[in-house]
Amino acid sequence: MLKQITWFRKRRDLSRTAFAQHWRTRHAVIVSELPGIKRYVQNHVTAESNALDGVAEVWFDDIEAMRANVGRPELDRIRADEPNFLDTQSMGTLVVEPTVVIDGAEEGAKLLVLVRRQAAVAPDEFHRAWLEDVGGALAALAGKAGAPVRYEQDHARVSAYRDGRQPHWDGTASLWFADPVAAGGFFGSEAFAKVASIEQGLMDSEAIRALWVSPLKIV
Repeated sequence: MLKQITWFRKRRDLSRTAFAQHWRTRHAVIVSELPGIKRYVQNHVTAESNALDGVAEVWFDDIEAMRANVGRPELDRIRADEPNFLDTQSMGTLVVEPTVVIDGAEEGAKLLVLVRRQAAVAPDEFHRAWLEDVGGALAALAGKAGAPVRYEQDHARVSAYRDGRQPHWDGTASLWFADPVAAGGFFGSEAFAKVASIEQGLMDSEAIRALWVSPLKIV
């Protein structure tokens, strides 16, 4: 299973309410008609942000199922509707391989993190260490007070780095907590300090964007 992640800001002349209304209604219907789609989740950023207003997640069986939509009228309708509610210049997309690290319920408060590695860290080493070292350290904390009840990592595919290319993000992480207060306590705890120390050697802390989102499952 592969996932396509798309991030964007709202159209500047629209209120956040009007943006969200169009996205969750008209645009949701159009996207849900795309052939081969297995799952579709809209992540509405819950607080006004200078970074992003929304992140869409769409699942397909494989890359062939994604590519099969090129030139189809269903995809054309999606593209035609995008300028009606979002700033197309702010859009970006990444195809990722999702991995569940802590397999809990998708309940509570969701924190979506867009991750970029440090320039000095090679892509293959970054993805290995992110999954094994960061993921392993966080998984060891599962069940502790304030720890995430669910944790997923989405890793950019190897093809994203072909011919020296560098994607805008190297992946995303999704963490579900009981609530934001619990998350704040967890991130400030001694238990999380080990995870943070590993991340410091891998990730570009200034580039990372962490967003509290309200997920809406469409498909």
